[in-house]
Amino acid sequence: MPPKGKKKDPNAPTLIPEDTFVRAKKMGELKVAMKQPKGEFTSEEWCIPPSFHSTPEFKECIKFWQQCAIVQYTEKGMKVPSRMKVLTDPSKCEKKPHPRKEIQDLFKYLKSYVKQATKRTGQFLKQLEKKETKEMKRETLLKQIKDVDDQMNEELRNSRKYVERQELFNKKYMVGSKLGEQGPRKNALFLIEQSDLQAQWVDETKDEIIKFINGVIEPETETLNIAMFSSSGVQSWCPQFQQKTDPKKGLPDALKWLNKNFSAKSCQSQSFPPDWMSALNKFTSEGQVMPWRIYVCCSRSPEGPNKDIAEFLADLRASTDSPAKGEPVLPINIVAFDPSTVGNDEEKMFFTDLAGPSGSFMIDTSNEDLVALDKMLKAVQVKRKQLDKLNKKLDKMEDLSERVTEDRSLLQMQIALMRMLENDLELSDWALKNEEQLPEPEI
Repeated sequence: MPPKGKKKDPNAPTLIPEDTFVRAKKMGELKVAMKQPKGEFTSEEWCIPPSFHSTPEFKECIKFWQQCAIVQYTEKGMKVPSRMKVLTDPSKCEKKPHPRKEIQDLFKYLKSYVKQATKRTGQFLKQLEKKETKEMKRETLLKQIKDVDDQMNEELRNSRKYVERQELFNKKYMVGSKLGEQGPRKNALFLIEQSDLQAQWVDETKDEIIKFINGVIEPETETLNIAMFSSSGVQSWCPQFQQKTDPKKGLPDALKWLNKNFSAKSCQSQSFPPDWMSALNKFTSEGQVMPWRIYVCCSRSPEGPNKDIAEFLADLRASTDSPAKGEPVLPINIVAFDPSTVGNDEEKMFFTDLAGPSGSFMIDTSNEDLVALDKMLKAVQVKRKQLDKLNKKLDKMEDLSERVTEDRSLLQMQIALMRMLENDLELSDWALKNEEQLPEPEI
């Protein structure tokens, strides 16, 4: 068994960085002690309470460790505390001898205090992590709310653009009709397709005709007639053009006849396509009073070759005189309701030829547009409900952002104080283990 080392003299002078010795001794003299929390950890529960931070022995040292052991250029005159890496540099580390026993007592005190400080740092960290976890959940929820709100607003913008693009609520068509804005002085003829295909748009067709009759025909046109054409023939309100002011067969009777005879049920019994040539022949053949303008409501162009219809109208316009000075020959205003005609060049060509140079052609997709808009708005409604639900959830969450920032600052200071104590403990340990001899006094 090796012999035990010689016990060192407790009164032997031992070198130790002077600032470390002074700080440790001052802590003992001031009876620095950690306070127990009365709830949450605050600055009062730091391992070195704030009341000691202004003490000359601690002030600059605490600031140094709070800045992560960095001296800023503007503070280059700061007195930097001793550290292990500068122990051999007398200009940066002033060492003085003190009784070994006194250093041992300070070492024991610092060792115990560092242990408590480490535990306190863990408590500050746990407090911060608990709040950070809650705040992270809240921030995630806030992001969800923002995303849903952005999606809802984007869908609303798309709905608004869609309405503008489709002119769904354009006053011109809400009050007026797609059949036009002006009527002839007399002899206005309405031709309405009666087929199982057109049955889908009965209400829209009636709406356009009634708006046009009330808004244009009633104030501008003397005579009119209404007819329905189908695959089985043509059915008209009157045999000839009728005076709108006739007490028995005037405008009210025309609208009554339209509502009674043109319905989804009556359309379902007629197959598509209707007989266009029969309808045109009936009102333009020899001996008939020619209409000044025709208003057509239909689904789409008839199936199969239809050049004969366009050629028939072209020949008729070429061989017929103008009904009055300045009036065009047989112009046709057309409203088609089948959305499949949108973007179809063949459909456009057929109806453009049919309308003639003074007529017009429009596609009424308002029914499908409203269905599409309804889907868009329902999607917005779903997002609105989702947003309300998320906001209710948010209302139950406490905003801990400021407290997280505060706790983070508290933890940073606690770590700085712990590092200061650990450094002083390390230097005290070095002093006790150091075998460096004191210089001989000069004689």
